[in-house]
Amino acid sequence: MAIGGSNIDLKDIFEKERFPKSNWQYISLIVYFPFGLVLAVLRFFIGLHACLVALLLSHTPFIRSVVLRMLCLVLGINVEQDNKQERDKSTRVIVSNCVTRFDYIAFHLTTDCLAHTKWDGIFPVSLAPGLQDFTQEGSNNFVENLKSHLANNDTPVLLQPEETTSGKQYLLKFSTTPAEISDRVQPCAVIVERPLWANTAPTVLGSSSSTDLFWFLFSPYTVFKLRYLNVMHRESEETNEAFTERMRSVIASALSVKTSSFTATDKAEYEKRYLDELNRPVLVTSPYATPVRQPSPELMRMSLQVQEVLPYVPRDVIIRDLNRTRSVDLTISNILEGVVSYTPLSLQQQASASQQPQQSRVLQTAVSSASPVRPTEVVFSKSSQDRMITFKERKAKMIEEARRRYIEKKGLKGLD
Repeated sequence: MAIGGSNIDLKDIFEKERFPKSNWQYISLIVYFPFGLVLAVLRFFIGLHACLVALLLSHTPFIRSVVLRMLCLVLGINVEQDNKQERDKSTRVIVSNCVTRFDYIAFHLTTDCLAHTKWDGIFPVSLAPGLQDFTQEGSNNFVENLKSHLANNDTPVLLQPEETTSGKQYLLKFSTTPAEISDRVQPCAVIVERPLWANTAPTVLGSSSSTDLFWFLFSPYTVFKLRYLNVMHRESEETNEAFTERMRSVIASALSVKTSSFTATDKAEYEKRYLDELNRPVLVTSPYATPVRQPSPELMRMSLQVQEVLPYVPRDVIIRDLNRTRSVDLTISNILEGVVSYTPLSLQQQASASQQPQQSRVLQTAVSSASPVRPTEVVFSKSSQDRMITFKERKAKMIEEARRRYIEKKGLKGLD
Protein backbone atom coordinates (compact mmCIF):
# COMPACT_ATOMS: atom_id res chain seq x y z
CA MET A 1 0.00 0.00 0.00
CA ALA A 2 1.32 3.44 -0.93
CA ILE A 3 2.19 5.73 1.94
CA GLY A 4 1.05 9.33 1.93
CA GLY A 5 3.69 12.01 2.42
CA SER A 6 1.73 14.68 4.25
CA ASN A 7 4.81 16.23 5.89
CA ILE A 8 6.92 16.41 2.74
CA ASP A 9 8.03 19.80 1.47
CA LEU A 10 7.44 20.59 -2.20
CA LYS A 11 11.10 21.50 -2.74
CA ASP A 12 12.18 17.99 -1.69
CA ILE A 13 10.10 16.14 -4.30
CA PHE A 14 11.78 17.08 -7.57
CA GLU A 15 15.21 16.38 -9.02
CA LYS A 16 17.31 19.56 -9.31
CA GLU A 17 20.69 18.17 -10.38
CA ARG A 18 21.16 16.86 -13.91
CA PHE A 19 24.56 15.29 -13.30
CA PRO A 20 25.56 12.46 -10.92
CA LYS A 21 27.08 13.25 -7.53
CA SER A 22 29.45 10.28 -7.50
CA ASN A 23 33.01 11.26 -8.41
CA TRP A 24 33.70 8.31 -10.69
CA GLN A 25 30.39 8.77 -12.50
CA TYR A 26 31.11 12.46 -12.99
CA ILE A 27 34.59 11.72 -14.39
CA SER A 28 33.26 9.05 -16.74
CA LEU A 29 30.59 11.47 -17.97
CA ILE A 30 33.27 14.07 -18.75
CA VAL A 31 35.24 11.48 -20.72
CA TYR A 32 32.11 10.46 -22.63
CA PHE A 33 30.98 14.04 -23.32
CA PRO A 34 32.68 14.56 -26.75
CA PHE A 35 31.23 11.28 -28.02
CA GLY A 36 27.81 12.11 -26.59
CA LEU A 37 27.81 15.51 -28.27
CA VAL A 38 28.51 14.00 -31.70
CA LEU A 39 25.93 11.29 -31.04
CA ALA A 40 23.27 13.88 -30.13
CA VAL A 41 23.80 15.81 -33.38
CA LEU A 42 23.68 12.66 -35.54
CA ARG A 43 20.59 11.37 -33.75
CA PHE A 44 18.80 14.67 -34.20
CA PHE A 45 19.04 14.59 -38.00
CA ILE A 46 18.38 10.85 -38.21
CA GLY A 47 15.34 11.23 -35.97
CA LEU A 48 14.05 14.12 -38.07
CA HIS A 49 14.17 12.05 -41.25
CA ALA A 50 12.64 9.03 -39.54
CA CYS A 51 9.70 11.10 -38.22
CA LEU A 52 9.02 12.45 -41.70
CA VAL A 53 9.11 8.94 -43.19
CA ALA A 54 6.77 7.63 -40.50
CA LEU A 55 4.28 10.40 -41.28
CA LEU A 56 4.42 9.66 -45.00
CA LEU A 57 3.86 5.94 -44.33
CA SER A 58 0.98 6.47 -41.91
CA HIS A 59 -1.33 4.32 -44.10
CA THR A 60 1.07 1.35 -44.21
CA PRO A 61 1.19 0.17 -40.58
CA PHE A 62 3.71 -2.65 -41.05
CA ILE A 63 6.37 -0.54 -42.80
CA ARG A 64 5.69 2.31 -40.41
CA SER A 65 6.19 0.02 -37.43
CA VAL A 66 9.51 -1.21 -38.82
CA VAL A 67 10.68 2.37 -39.40
CA LEU A 68 9.73 3.38 -35.85
CA ARG A 69 11.59 0.46 -34.30
CA MET A 70 14.68 1.28 -36.35
CA LEU A 71 14.34 4.87 -35.22
CA CYS A 72 14.22 3.85 -31.57
CA LEU A 73 17.23 1.60 -32.06
CA VAL A 74 19.20 4.52 -33.48
CA LEU A 75 18.00 6.86 -30.73
CA GLY A 76 19.01 4.37 -28.06
CA ILE A 77 15.45 3.73 -26.81
CA ASN A 78 15.01 0.34 -25.21
CA VAL A 79 11.57 -0.73 -23.95
CA GLU A 80 11.25 -3.53 -21.42
CA GLN A 81 7.84 -4.94 -20.46
CA ASP A 82 8.12 -6.79 -17.15
CA ASN A 83 4.76 -8.53 -17.49
CA LYS A 84 3.62 -8.20 -21.07
CA GLN A 85 0.94 -10.85 -20.56
CA GLU A 86 -0.91 -8.52 -18.17
CA ARG A 87 -1.63 -6.05 -20.96
CA ASP A 88 -5.38 -6.20 -21.65
CA LYS A 89 -5.89 -5.11 -25.26
CA SER A 90 -9.62 -4.67 -24.71
CA THR A 91 -8.94 -1.88 -22.21
CA ARG A 92 -8.33 1.24 -24.22
CA VAL A 93 -7.41 3.70 -21.46
CA ILE A 94 -3.89 3.33 -20.06
CA VAL A 95 -2.97 5.37 -16.98
CA SER A 96 0.65 5.82 -15.89
CA ASN A 97 2.95 8.01 -13.89
CA CYS A 98 4.97 10.62 -15.77
CA VAL A 99 8.77 10.32 -15.63
CA THR A 100 9.89 12.17 -18.79
CA ARG A 101 8.39 14.16 -21.62
CA PHE A 102 9.03 11.18 -23.91
CA ASP A 103 7.26 8.36 -22.07
CA TYR A 104 4.65 8.17 -24.84
CA ILE A 105 7.29 6.84 -27.28
CA ALA A 106 7.68 3.63 -25.27
CA PHE A 107 3.90 3.15 -25.04
CA HIS A 108 3.34 3.91 -28.72
CA LEU A 109 5.97 1.36 -29.75
CA THR A 110 4.34 -1.41 -27.74
CA THR A 111 0.61 -0.59 -27.92
CA ASP A 112 0.20 1.94 -30.79
CA CYS A 113 -1.65 4.17 -28.30
CA LEU A 114 -2.04 7.92 -28.66
CA ALA A 115 -1.05 10.54 -26.10
CA HIS A 116 -2.21 14.12 -25.81
CA THR A 117 0.49 16.57 -26.90
CA LYS A 118 0.60 18.59 -23.66
CA TRP A 119 4.25 19.71 -23.81
CA ASP A 120 5.51 22.80 -25.60
CA GLY A 121 5.92 21.53 -29.14
CA ILE A 122 9.57 21.39 -30.15
CA PHE A 123 10.80 20.34 -33.55
CA PRO A 124 11.07 17.44 -34.46
CA VAL A 125 9.32 16.00 -31.36
CA SER A 126 6.07 17.64 -32.49
CA LEU A 127 6.24 15.45 -35.63
CA ALA A 128 6.78 12.19 -33.75
CA PRO A 129 4.06 9.54 -34.20
CA GLY A 130 1.92 8.79 -31.17
CA LEU A 131 1.00 12.37 -30.36
CA GLN A 132 -2.40 13.92 -30.95
CA ASP A 133 -3.92 17.19 -29.81
CA PHE A 134 -7.32 16.28 -28.38
CA THR A 135 -8.22 19.94 -27.83
CA GLN A 136 -8.59 20.64 -31.57
CA GLU A 137 -11.09 17.97 -32.56
CA GLY A 138 -14.24 19.95 -33.16
CA SER A 139 -14.86 20.84 -29.51
CA ASN A 140 -12.57 22.64 -27.12
CA ASN A 141 -13.67 20.30 -24.33
CA PHE A 142 -10.72 17.98 -23.71
CA VAL A 143 -12.75 15.30 -21.90
CA GLU A 144 -15.52 15.26 -24.51
CA ASN A 145 -12.97 14.91 -27.31
CA LEU A 146 -11.38 11.93 -25.55
CA LYS A 147 -14.80 10.29 -25.13
CA SER A 148 -15.53 10.87 -28.80
CA HIS A 149 -12.21 9.28 -29.80
CA LEU A 150 -12.86 6.19 -27.68
CA ALA A 151 -16.37 5.86 -29.12
CA ASN A 152 -15.26 6.10 -32.76
CA ASN A 153 -11.78 4.51 -32.73
CA ASP A 154 -10.14 1.33 -31.51
CA THR A 155 -6.80 3.03 -30.82
CA PRO A 156 -6.02 3.10 -27.07
CA VAL A 157 -5.24 6.34 -25.27
CA LEU A 158 -2.41 7.01 -22.81
CA LEU A 159 -3.22 9.37 -19.94
CA GLN A 160 -0.67 10.64 -17.43
CA PRO A 161 -2.92 12.42 -14.91
CA GLU A 162 -0.05 13.96 -12.97
CA GLU A 163 0.02 16.38 -15.96
CA THR A 164 3.73 17.03 -15.43
CA THR A 165 6.87 15.12 -14.58
CA SER A 166 7.16 14.03 -10.96
CA GLY A 167 10.03 13.08 -8.69
CA LYS A 168 11.59 9.71 -7.88
CA GLN A 169 10.07 9.28 -4.44
CA TYR A 170 6.59 10.81 -4.70
CA LEU A 171 3.64 10.91 -7.08
CA LEU A 172 1.74 14.14 -7.57
CA LYS A 173 -2.02 14.28 -7.22
CA PHE A 174 -3.84 12.85 -10.26
CA SER A 175 -6.42 14.76 -12.26
CA THR A 176 -9.81 13.08 -12.61
CA THR A 177 -9.65 12.86 -16.42
CA PRO A 178 -9.22 9.03 -16.56
CA ALA A 179 -12.26 8.49 -14.33
CA GLU A 180 -14.32 10.99 -16.34
CA ILE A 181 -13.84 9.22 -19.68
CA SER A 182 -13.94 5.56 -18.67
CA ASP A 183 -15.04 3.22 -15.88
CA ARG A 184 -12.34 0.73 -16.86
CA VAL A 185 -8.65 1.55 -17.04
CA GLN A 186 -5.33 -0.26 -16.95
CA PRO A 187 -2.65 1.32 -14.76
CA CYS A 188 1.01 1.02 -15.69
CA ALA A 189 4.12 1.84 -13.65
CA VAL A 190 6.98 3.46 -15.60
CA ILE A 191 10.65 3.52 -14.61
CA VAL A 192 13.39 5.19 -16.70
CA GLU A 193 17.04 4.18 -16.39
CA ARG A 194 20.33 5.19 -18.00
CA PRO A 195 23.82 3.63 -17.78
CA LEU A 196 25.73 4.42 -14.60
CA TRP A 197 28.87 5.50 -16.48
CA ALA A 198 26.95 8.19 -18.40
CA ASN A 199 24.06 8.80 -16.05
CA THR A 200 22.09 12.02 -16.39
CA ALA A 201 18.69 12.77 -14.91
CA PRO A 202 15.91 12.43 -17.54
CA THR A 203 14.50 15.78 -16.41
CA VAL A 204 15.14 18.33 -13.68
CA LEU A 205 13.12 21.12 -12.14
CA GLY A 206 12.95 24.11 -14.48
CA SER A 207 14.34 22.36 -17.56
CA SER A 208 12.80 22.99 -20.97
CA SER A 209 11.67 20.45 -23.54
CA SER A 210 14.63 21.24 -25.80
CA THR A 211 17.10 20.73 -22.93
CA ASP A 212 15.56 17.37 -22.00
CA LEU A 213 15.65 16.37 -25.69
CA PHE A 214 19.36 17.16 -25.95
CA TRP A 215 20.25 14.99 -22.95
CA PHE A 216 17.90 12.30 -24.25
CA LEU A 217 19.85 12.19 -27.53
CA PHE A 218 23.16 12.60 -25.69
CA SER A 219 22.72 9.51 -23.50
CA PRO A 220 24.10 6.21 -24.89
CA TYR A 221 20.73 4.59 -24.32
CA THR A 222 17.58 5.05 -22.25
CA VAL A 223 15.63 2.11 -20.85
CA PHE A 224 11.87 2.43 -20.33
CA LYS A 225 10.56 -0.27 -18.01
CA LEU A 226 6.79 -0.75 -18.28
CA ARG A 227 4.97 -2.78 -15.69
CA TYR A 228 1.29 -3.30 -16.52
CA LEU A 229 -0.98 -3.76 -13.50
CA ASN A 230 -4.37 -5.39 -13.16
CA VAL A 231 -7.27 -3.71 -14.93
CA MET A 232 -9.27 -1.52 -12.58
CA HIS A 233 -13.06 -1.05 -12.63
CA ARG A 234 -15.07 1.67 -11.00
CA GLU A 235 -16.85 0.41 -7.92
CA SER A 236 -20.52 1.02 -7.22
CA GLU A 237 -21.19 4.69 -6.38
CA GLU A 238 -17.46 5.47 -6.48
CA THR A 239 -16.73 9.12 -7.29
CA ASN A 240 -14.26 10.29 -9.90
CA GLU A 241 -11.92 11.53 -7.18
CA ALA A 242 -11.99 8.24 -5.27
CA PHE A 243 -11.48 6.15 -8.43
CA THR A 244 -8.55 8.32 -9.51
CA GLU A 245 -6.97 8.17 -6.07
CA ARG A 246 -7.24 4.38 -6.14
CA MET A 247 -5.35 4.36 -9.47
CA ARG A 248 -2.61 6.52 -7.99
CA SER A 249 -2.26 4.31 -4.90
CA VAL A 250 -1.91 1.17 -7.05
CA ILE A 251 0.80 2.76 -9.24
CA ALA A 252 2.64 4.18 -6.21
CA SER A 253 2.66 0.75 -4.56
CA ALA A 254 4.07 -0.84 -7.71
CA LEU A 255 6.85 1.77 -7.78
CA SER A 256 7.43 1.60 -4.00
CA VAL A 257 7.01 5.37 -3.73
CA LYS A 258 4.76 7.64 -1.68
CA THR A 259 1.86 9.87 -2.69
CA SER A 260 1.77 13.61 -2.08
CA SER A 261 -1.02 16.16 -1.91
CA PHE A 262 0.70 18.54 -4.36
CA THR A 263 -0.66 19.11 -7.87
CA ALA A 264 0.84 20.13 -11.20
CA THR A 265 -0.24 23.71 -10.46
CA ASP A 266 1.73 23.66 -7.20
CA LYS A 267 4.79 22.46 -9.08
CA ALA A 268 4.42 25.19 -11.74
CA GLU A 269 4.24 27.91 -9.07
CA TYR A 270 7.22 26.53 -7.18
CA GLU A 271 9.16 26.09 -10.43
CA LYS A 272 8.61 29.77 -11.25
CA ARG A 273 9.89 30.84 -7.83
CA TYR A 274 12.83 28.45 -8.14
CA LEU A 275 13.86 29.87 -11.53
CA ASP A 276 13.47 33.45 -10.26
CA GLU A 277 15.79 32.58 -7.38
CA LEU A 278 18.39 31.07 -9.74
CA ASN A 279 18.25 34.05 -12.10
CA ARG A 280 18.48 36.66 -9.34
CA PRO A 281 21.69 38.75 -9.59
CA VAL A 282 24.48 37.94 -7.14
CA LEU A 283 25.89 40.73 -4.98
CA VAL A 284 29.56 40.80 -3.98
CA THR A 285 30.52 43.47 -1.46
CA SER A 286 34.29 42.93 -1.74
CA PRO A 287 36.73 40.74 -3.67
CA TYR A 288 37.02 38.50 -0.60
CA ALA A 289 33.34 38.40 0.32
CA THR A 290 31.15 35.38 -0.20
CA PRO A 291 28.66 36.04 -3.04
CA VAL A 292 25.09 36.42 -1.78
CA ARG A 293 21.88 36.58 -3.76
CA GLN A 294 19.93 39.81 -3.71
CA PRO A 295 16.82 39.50 -1.50
CA SER A 296 13.50 39.42 -3.28
CA PRO A 297 11.34 42.59 -3.32
CA GLU A 298 8.88 40.94 -0.94
CA LEU A 299 11.67 40.12 1.53
CA MET A 300 12.98 43.70 1.32
CA ARG A 301 9.48 45.06 2.01
CA MET A 302 9.13 42.90 5.12
CA SER A 303 12.63 43.82 6.33
CA LEU A 304 11.70 47.50 6.15
CA GLN A 305 8.62 46.83 8.29
CA VAL A 306 10.76 45.12 10.91
CA GLN A 307 13.33 47.90 10.81
CA GLU A 308 10.63 50.48 11.44
CA VAL A 309 10.05 48.83 14.80
CA LEU A 310 13.66 47.81 15.50
CA PRO A 311 15.89 50.42 13.81
CA TYR A 312 18.98 49.36 15.78
CA VAL A 313 18.97 45.81 14.37
CA PRO A 314 21.19 45.30 11.26
CA ARG A 315 19.24 44.67 8.10
CA ASP A 316 21.20 41.57 7.13
CA VAL A 317 20.22 40.00 10.46
CA ILE A 318 16.56 40.84 9.81
CA ILE A 319 16.65 39.46 6.27
CA ARG A 320 18.36 36.28 7.39
CA ASP A 321 15.63 35.57 9.95
CA LEU A 322 12.84 36.64 7.57
CA ASN A 323 14.18 34.21 5.00
CA ARG A 324 13.49 31.48 7.55
CA THR A 325 10.21 32.68 9.12
CA ARG A 326 8.60 34.58 6.21
CA SER A 327 6.72 36.55 8.88
CA VAL A 328 7.27 40.10 10.16
CA ASP A 329 5.69 39.37 13.54
CA LEU A 330 7.68 36.17 14.10
CA THR A 331 10.97 37.90 13.28
CA ILE A 332 10.19 40.76 15.66
CA SER A 333 9.35 38.25 18.39
CA ASN A 334 12.55 36.30 17.74
CA ILE A 335 14.64 39.45 18.06
CA LEU A 336 12.89 40.66 21.20
CA GLU A 337 13.09 37.25 22.87
CA GLY A 338 16.80 36.88 22.15
CA VAL A 339 16.44 34.01 19.70
CA VAL A 340 18.37 36.04 17.11
CA SER A 341 21.79 37.31 18.15
CA TYR A 342 23.11 40.58 16.74
CA THR A 343 25.24 43.64 17.48
CA PRO A 344 23.12 46.81 17.77
CA LEU A 345 23.83 49.58 15.28
CA SER A 346 25.29 52.84 16.50
CA LEU A 347 23.44 56.14 15.99
CA GLN A 348 25.62 56.95 12.97
CA GLN A 349 24.96 53.54 11.41
CA GLN A 350 21.22 53.92 11.97
CA ALA A 351 21.25 57.33 10.29
CA SER A 352 23.24 55.91 7.36
CA ALA A 353 20.84 53.01 6.99
CA SER A 354 17.83 55.32 6.95
CA GLN A 355 19.24 57.15 3.89
CA GLN A 356 19.58 54.05 1.71
CA PRO A 357 17.43 54.14 -1.45
CA GLN A 358 15.80 50.79 -0.67
CA GLN A 359 14.00 52.18 2.37
CA SER A 360 10.48 53.47 2.09
CA ARG A 361 9.28 56.99 2.80
CA VAL A 362 7.46 55.68 5.87
CA LEU A 363 10.71 54.48 7.39
CA GLN A 364 12.45 57.77 6.70
CA THR A 365 9.64 59.71 8.37
CA ALA A 366 9.65 57.40 11.37
CA VAL A 367 13.40 57.69 11.86
CA SER A 368 13.52 61.48 11.46
CA SER A 369 10.43 62.40 13.49
CA ALA A 370 10.64 59.98 16.41
CA SER A 371 12.88 60.70 19.37
CA PRO A 372 13.10 57.39 21.17
CA VAL A 373 15.63 56.33 23.71
CA ARG A 374 18.64 55.18 21.70
CA PRO A 375 21.27 52.69 22.80
CA THR A 376 23.79 54.83 24.64
CA GLU A 377 27.51 54.79 24.12
CA VAL A 378 29.04 51.86 25.92
CA VAL A 379 31.72 52.44 28.56
CA PHE A 380 33.23 49.08 29.51
CA SER A 381 33.94 48.60 33.18
CA LYS A 382 36.98 46.79 34.46
CA SER A 383 34.74 44.42 36.41
CA SER A 384 33.06 41.60 34.48
CA GLN A 385 30.10 41.81 36.89
CA ASP A 386 29.64 45.52 36.15
CA ARG A 387 29.87 44.84 32.41
CA MET A 388 27.11 42.22 32.68
CA ILE A 389 24.86 44.63 34.60
CA THR A 390 25.45 47.34 31.98
CA PHE A 391 24.63 44.91 29.17
CA LYS A 392 21.39 43.83 30.86
CA GLU A 393 20.35 47.46 31.37
CA ARG A 394 20.96 48.30 27.70
CA LYS A 395 19.11 45.15 26.60
CA ALA A 396 16.12 46.00 28.81
CA LYS A 397 15.97 49.52 27.39
CA MET A 398 16.08 48.26 23.81
CA ILE A 399 13.35 45.69 24.42
CA GLU A 400 11.14 48.28 26.12
CA GLU A 401 11.65 50.76 23.28
CA ALA A 402 10.93 48.12 20.63
CA ARG A 403 7.81 47.06 22.51
CA ARG A 404 6.57 50.65 22.67
CA ARG A 405 7.14 51.14 18.94
CA TYR A 406 5.41 47.87 18.10
CA ILE A 407 2.36 48.71 20.25
CA GLU A 408 2.04 52.16 18.65
CA LYS A 409 2.40 50.72 15.13
CA LYS A 410 -0.29 48.05 15.71
CA GLY A 411 -2.63 50.41 17.57
CA LEU A 412 -2.51 48.36 20.78
CA LYS A 413 -2.29 51.26 23.24
CA GLY A 414 -4.70 49.54 25.60
CA LEU A 415 -1.99 46.97 26.40
CA ASP A 416 0.39 49.50 27.99
